[in-house]
Amino acid sequence: MKENSLRGSLAQIPLPQLLFHIRQKEMSGRLAIQREKDEKDLYFEKGNLILERSSFPEEDFLKTLVRKKILTSLEQTGCENHALQNKVSIPKALIECGLLSPSYLWKLMEAYFKADVFALFDRAEGSFVFYSESPPASHHRLAVIETRNFILQGIRQMQNSALLEAWLPPEEEFFQIFWPPYLNSLNFEPHEKYLLQVIDKRNLKEIYNSSEIGKKETQKAIFAFLCLGIIEASCGKLDLKVSPELSPSELERILSSFNEKCSYIFKYISKELGPVATNVLEKTLEEIRSHLSPLFQNIELNPDGTLETKSILKKNTHLPSPEDQTNLLRDLNEILAAEVLTVKKTMGNEHESALVKNLEKIGEAN
Repeated sequence: MKENSLRGSLAQIPLPQLLFHIRQKEMSGRLAIQREKDEKDLYFEKGNLILERSSFPEEDFLKTLVRKKILTSLEQTGCENHALQNKVSIPKALIECGLLSPSYLWKLMEAYFKADVFALFDRAEGSFVFYSESPPASHHRLAVIETRNFILQGIRQMQNSALLEAWLPPEEEFFQIFWPPYLNSLNFEPHEKYLLQVIDKRNLKEIYNSSEIGKKETQKAIFAFLCLGIIEASCGKLDLKVSPELSPSELERILSSFNEKCSYIFKYISKELGPVATNVLEKTLEEIRSHLSPLFQNIELNPDGTLETKSILKKNTHLPSPEDQTNLLRDLNEILAAEVLTVKKTMGNEHESALVKNLEKIGEAN
């Protein structure tokens, strides 16, 4: 067991943001969270949560099923006796006794696990240490839970309003909006998608006044966006980390980096799917074209998977307005996010994870 440098206090970083950091770094191991004598261990494999067999509180889970009237007390006793006599786990006994189907049981176990961890989201105190170690063996992994959507679900259920307010920036600060590649993989509720549009070019006070979902729910959504790296508080007006006016060389650099990522995505898909990769990406581009700004309405796919951007460079030797700059960055990120989502839909989550990891390396190199 190797202790990682990741250690600290929940007073320094909220748990949802800590989980996001672990997911982004694709860390594997155990996160130990402690407050007084109460300790909770969370297991991870490449940044995703593991519902680990030996640490699952079977007896408490069984009692919860009775409390929720999913099982009767008589069925609980029968299950416990069966588990004891046959030396099997409680979940296995529930199935062997015919009390629950496997699919329903697994849904209940996941829901129990999530609720147990979600309760920690409201904690303002406690210490944590991350231990880098091998993930649980395959037969000990009851389920693998995608961490980013888990964070989103947990924040929706938070009740500690004081904690939320403590982690939000001053009301006078504006927000910078990012469009990360994993954005389209997040299962937003309609009100969250709505609020993401309200945030644009407003400070927190203006967002509270404009939002139709009330202050409490607005705070939850903004906190989720912050923890998931979708938005960031910035002092003063929104500038999207670019100069007030993009020079031709800056614009060329941004588009070159974008096309390097597009080319990599094309090669990745081609390796797995062959010649149909071009058709797959052309279809993806057509599906999102109506959502893009006028800058990208006539964009076309090149044979190598890059996009024809010479027309943008020719027509826009610079982008004079903040709105043009915002549209440019938003369009580029939406195209990349759509292509990454296509990989997920056609090839699965593992391919999406590998692709995103390599795209991030390309971004760091640029």
